[in-house]
Formats: sequence, C-alpha cells, structure tokens
Amino acid sequence: MDCKTATLVYQGGNYLDNIREIFPLAWKFLEEVSFAYVDGKPDKFDSDIREIVGEQPFKFRMVHRDDRDQLTKDLSDLLGDITSRLLLEKHFSEVVGKPVFFSTICCNSHLTSDHELSLEEVLPLQCAAVKLQ
Repeated sequence: MDCKTATLVYQGGNYLDNIREIFPLAWKFLEEVSFAYVDGKPDKFDSDIREIVGEQPFKFRMVHRDDRDQLTKDLSDLLGDITSRLLLEKHFSEVVGKPVFFSTICCNSHLTSDHELSLEEVLPLQCAAVKLQ
C-alpha cells in the first residue's frame, strides 16, 4: 500500500471502515470468498488445482480472476500490507465464524486457508497455479 493510501486508512477513524471505503471491490471480494470458503462453494480453478496437487491436510480454497485488474492491484495492496491483512483476516474470521487467512498467489489468484501457510504447503499450490495459466 502506498504512503498516501496508508495515511488515509490509518490516520484516524475506524480502520476497517476506511478500508471498506477506499477498497470497495476488494472488500466485497474478500467477503464473498470468506463465505464461499466456509460454505465449501465449488470453484473450477480450485478443483483444477486439487487435481494437480491432490488433497492436502489443511483446508484451502483458491480462485483466479483474470478480468479484474483493479481488484488484483487492490488485493495486493491490502494483503501485502501486514497490518491491513491482519485486520481483514480478523474481521472476516469473526464475520464467518471460523479462522480465515488470505494470500495472493500466482498473478491474479487469491488463496483462502485455515491457517498461515508454510513454504512447504504453499509451494505446490503456487506451482500448480502457474501450470494452469
């Protein structure tokens, strides 16, 4: 997140409200993927990833959206900033009633998981995502 945007988010008021106001597309997307993750809603990209890597001992859901350039940039800004990522994970975990952890992966992919993933866990997912591009 650039300094100007970070100032708008963290200078005052409710940080989550500020994020929601500045990044409405990303907020809506994170809300949607949080509920889809908890509800186990199918996604073709996620199914294709699972075919390549097989079942894993942790819960995850990966989606790919190649038609939303602004959304991809906004997610990178929000999830690349540790403070906003932690705020969003905490908020959406409370909203859906289960822990959710957000990551960007590959180019325009988004990964939701049940815990912070290790390199050993995420590397096969990254390689599978690249194969599908």
